[in-house]
Amino acid sequence: MIEKSKKIIADLFWKFVLFLVVHGVRTYLLIFYRPKMVFLGKSVTSTDLKQPMVIIANHTSMLDPLMVQSLFFHKRSIVVAKDQVEDPHFHWALSRFKNVIPCDRFNLDTEWALLAKKELEKGNSVIIFPEGKCRYDGLMNEFKTGFAFLARSTGAPVLSVGIDGIYKIGHRTQIVVDEPETIERVKGIPSSKHLAERSEYFRQKVWNLKQRALGQTGAILPVAAETPEEIVPEESK
Repeated sequence: MIEKSKKIIADLFWKFVLFLVVHGVRTYLLIFYRPKMVFLGKSVTSTDLKQPMVIIANHTSMLDPLMVQSLFFHKRSIVVAKDQVEDPHFHWALSRFKNVIPCDRFNLDTEWALLAKKELEKGNSVIIFPEGKCRYDGLMNEFKTGFAFLARSTGAPVLSVGIDGIYKIGHRTQIVVDEPETIERVKGIPSSKHLAERSEYFRQKVWNLKQRALGQTGAILPVAAETPEEIVPEESK
């Protein structure tokens, strides 16, 4: 009985700690970076989504996932690299958040898609960064096709988000949100070619949103096959 009481108290304590962490980080991001959101469509005019969606965005900073979660705060889950979940620096927090969906980005992994599908069925949107990692040189990496497979198999609309990726005190982080778009849902397993085509389509779409967030026009993103690998400085490796 005593042990059971201790466990209940410990669970309540850690839930309280997580509550402070989540709301503390959210408050920090919203106050210091004062995100300004622009909604281009008419069906989505706020972060209070009327239906669960697959939310995708570019990945320019490690703060991007925290920012998107802070804005789309209610009824959402996020796909996180499994190696980050297992990293000792992040494991304590990420393993305790119920809204985290681990994904093995180095091996064939289908379990994350099943978990994400369940979240959508429960009415929660799923946040995915299809590049799989940050890119700092101004370009965008190839989009992994998992988000397209998830959206196509569930019928959930894809909500494309462009982030300027600038997190500096005094600068309002600019975020542009497009009209949600549904990937046609048909019977059978989609071909890899079809998924790749849809992924590239949304990659270009998010690129244009990012450029708009940056206040830039005319910049062209090469298709994934022609986009060079990012050159990472030796001191950053």
